Amino acid sequence: MKFSDWARSLNIENEYRKSLLTLCDMFERLATLSKGDQNVYVQSMHEFQNSDAYEKFINSSVSRMVLPIATHNMKTWREAAKKSTKGKMLYQALIEEFQQGTFRSIQNQIIENVGLIKTLPEDTAAKVVKDITDATLRGMRARSIERLIVESTSKHSRASARLIARTEVSKTSTAITKARSEQLDIRWYVWRTALDGNRVRKSHRNMEGVLVNWSEPPSPERLVGEKDVGYYHAGNIWNCRCYPEPLLEIDDVRWPHKVYRNGSITTMSKEQFEEIM
Repeated sequence: MKFSDWARSLNIENEYRKSLLTLCDMFERLATLSKGDQNVYVQSMHEFQNSDAYEKFINSSVSRMVLPIATHNMKTWREAAKKSTKGKMLYQALIEEFQQGTFRSIQNQIIENVGLIKTLPEDTAAKVVKDITDATLRGMRARSIERLIVESTSKHSRASARLIARTEVSKTSTAITKARSEQLDIRWYVWRTALDGNRVRKSHRNMEGVLVNWSEPPSPERLVGEKDVGYYHAGNIWNCRCYPEPLLEIDDVRWPHKVYRNGSITTMSKEQFEEIM
């Protein structure tokens, strides 16, 4: 398998981002219609967030993101099964689609993403109100507030949309890969990065190629002496482009190999690793 076969789909991410940016256009129209009245602006964002139209839009957008990821992930598993000595078993399990395990994971990702986007209007409005307060304290005149509301709405909503698109596409891909791995009793994966140098954060460069057990997520930052932001799997934190590559065969990697275990990375021989598989 090519490393990129297991990575998140950039096409899906781009389409999801476009969908979220369409919401930002709607927010900006509401900001313009408020004509500089902060109370009108906040109320209109609140009403939009609680409207049936908004609910329908976000449910549709999230489903159009999650379901293609599940399909893309399935194709990758099928290709992997063809090249594996466990191919017959893997393929049969894929045909059955693991019944509840993967389905629940897909449902959970839809629910989680709807929740993230649901509060986007009021979250944006709160940031805009803070900007207005700060600007007023600095002496900004009322006639300039109207432009500030529009510009601030655009800035905050678009930043959130881009972050959500990148983060949630990766997290969804990881969650589905994890669910399918667990159904197949595949306990280990190889942490893969985007392999584009300094764009990859230091803590994640350190994880490139490391074998990780699904039951023991690492804290990449702690491993390199940075501020701990928690324990998580590849692709499962904000702005992360890393992804898990399931270890289908022990000889899919070269030995000796780096393994994350008990809070640290160590180099193991094939024989040592077989003892803990």
